[in-house]
Amino acid sequence: MTTIALLPGDGIGAEILDGPISYLRQLAREGAPIELTGPWPYGTTGWLQTGSTLPAETIAACRDADVILSGAVGTHPGVTADECPNPEAALIELRHLFDLRISVRTVRVPGGEDVVIVRNITGGAYAGPDRRVESDGLNEAEDRIVLNPARIQEVFDIAVEHARTHPGRRVMSVDKASVYATSRLWRRISRATAAATGLAIDDVNVDRAAYELVKSDELPAVIVTEGLFGDILSDIVCARAGSPALCGSATVNPDRDFGGGATALFEPAHGSSPHRTGSRRSNPTGAWLALADLLEWCPDLVTLGLHRAVRGALDRVLDAGAPTYDLGRAGETTLDLDEFNERVLEALATVTA
Repeated sequence: MTTIALLPGDGIGAEILDGPISYLRQLAREGAPIELTGPWPYGTTGWLQTGSTLPAETIAACRDADVILSGAVGTHPGVTADECPNPEAALIELRHLFDLRISVRTVRVPGGEDVVIVRNITGGAYAGPDRRVESDGLNEAEDRIVLNPARIQEVFDIAVEHARTHPGRRVMSVDKASVYATSRLWRRISRATAAATGLAIDDVNVDRAAYELVKSDELPAVIVTEGLFGDILSDIVCARAGSPALCGSATVNPDRDFGGGATALFEPAHGSSPHRTGSRRSNPTGAWLALADLLEWCPDLVTLGLHRAVRGALDRVLDAGAPTYDLGRAGETTLDLDEFNERVLEALATVTA
């Protein structure tokens, strides 16, 4: 049995999960080994309900779960940043509580092939407060970046797994070895991984990588890089794809210790978009991509092939040509959130029949 804790979060977070949750509930009714819990308070909406962006009940629910499915965390209609500052800290705390230390983002590129960005999401530039010195505006501020060789190797191991599923396509390791000692370590491990696996890995400085991602006709299959570089480059890839909504995100514990609390958190990579909350116009592609990754991650579910069914249905809808507002041209007929979900669910009924 796979237990999934639902954390819709803020803004469009709840509505963006409607389609994937409907499908999960349907699977559970049909006998799939799935248990859903929640929704649990989280982010700004958690603060509204309990006074905390990450209440104790939500942490307990994640400890009882195998994985987390999240909508978005951030600003929420009617709540100012002064009232609830930094709700994103709830997500960061979850990563540290459950050691979800590697990020895997999947960008669906219309008319092209997926791009997967693998990076460390804790450590490095995303260090804890013990490696930061805040400034009062007069004294210096400091952010200390430390990378551990074993932790870098974990990132490369997952990147290699993804690269194996895209034979013949480019794998790009991104660093700034001309400047940073941490990048020179990164490049050393990149070359050792290439030698050990026989996989061709291109080592590229981050500024050159940004240029190539904008300029080159063909995007790489996999980008493997340090956390901050990956955060920026994944947005460039989304821009090439056409929308931040075309990205699903997973933050995982590579130890995969099922039965000991949440092993991964899955979510669309976009923000909470408070100005669009309730419009039912948002593009839910990222949520469906996150669901596909969740279904592939969980050992009770991967053997059922549900992840392939979700990707097949999603691709069928995206390739049919009727876009959501963010992908449409001026004057073009577009799908709203509910119409898009209906088409994916209809396609799933066909795929799984």
